[in-house]
Amino acid sequence: MDFQAQLKSFLSRATGDPAASIEELRRHTQGFSMETVSFVGAWREAGALQKRRLILRRQPDAGLLEPYDLRPQVAAMRALQGVMQVPPLLWFEEDPAVLGAPFYVMGFVDGDVPLPMIAPGAELPIADAATREALAADLARNLAALHRFEWHGAGFESFAVPSGPRQAAQMQIDLWRGYYQRSRPDPSPMLERALRELDRRARAFPEQGPVSIVHGDFRTGNFLRQGTRVTAVLDWELVHLGDPMEDLAWACSRLWRGQTDLAGLLVPRARFLELYREAGGFDVDSARLAFYDLLGAVKMAAIMLTGIRAFADARTDDVRMAIFAHQVDGLNMVIGESLGLVPSLSN
Repeated sequence: MDFQAQLKSFLSRATGDPAASIEELRRHTQGFSMETVSFVGAWREAGALQKRRLILRRQPDAGLLEPYDLRPQVAAMRALQGVMQVPPLLWFEEDPAVLGAPFYVMGFVDGDVPLPMIAPGAELPIADAATREALAADLARNLAALHRFEWHGAGFESFAVPSGPRQAAQMQIDLWRGYYQRSRPDPSPMLERALRELDRRARAFPEQGPVSIVHGDFRTGNFLRQGTRVTAVLDWELVHLGDPMEDLAWACSRLWRGQTDLAGLLVPRARFLELYREAGGFDVDSARLAFYDLLGAVKMAAIMLTGIRAFADARTDDVRMAIFAHQVDGLNMVIGESLGLVPSLSN
């Protein structure tokens, strides 16, 4: 049975309509961490025809964030419906026999994806400053709503729960050190230096403090928008419980602002932090923010090394993984900037 036939069979079971059908099946190459397929599903429900454009996200055989577990992101998206802009999650299937790997199906959300990329001398992706300001404000509102959400008793029982900022920081260091070490690269002096520095800084953080849901990849490029409004926050693969400063630092990272001071190429970094506070987010702790800025660069390097290893081991034929080998040196410069070892990379 081919993929479309398997998907049709699943839709029939999920909707209870043996005559359910699949149209306009399309595989998408955007994104690196999961396989994405769009299709139009049609079925009858209580005698009425339902026809919806849907998005299926399936666990890959190998990729940047292995080993994969879709359950945390499914739990988060389900819990956050109506709290912030999250795609409507319809079905989750853990049995790999159904489509070859675990997957979930979401409702399609209209919007375009601003990308955090700008060529030297080029205009910003969103040229109008007022539009960027309003969009950044809505993005900050979504982030504050996420961080202030009362997650106790809301389906997060399987999540590891840090006691506060110190343990949250150490858990993230251990996670990304593990990715780096499992990729079995030649020793990276810059990464080793950064990990030692992260260990040192984490020991100074308070044992008690805010623990929130952390998206883990909250940034320009991972949300849909219509005009100045965020219509959906996407890509929940890295969701966990931790320090809200982690999401703030990632949203403002050098990785997504190029040689500008615009967080996500939207507004100045200081302004985005102000918008987050105005939206009801947590007070910004500059030491923890700087810690997660450095950790973010280490995280990206570890992710790239994982993709390079998966390609080298022939567990994926996605050539984009191999291209990461040409980008690791640039990440060393970003890490060096965060450590104060190289001059500012801004113009």
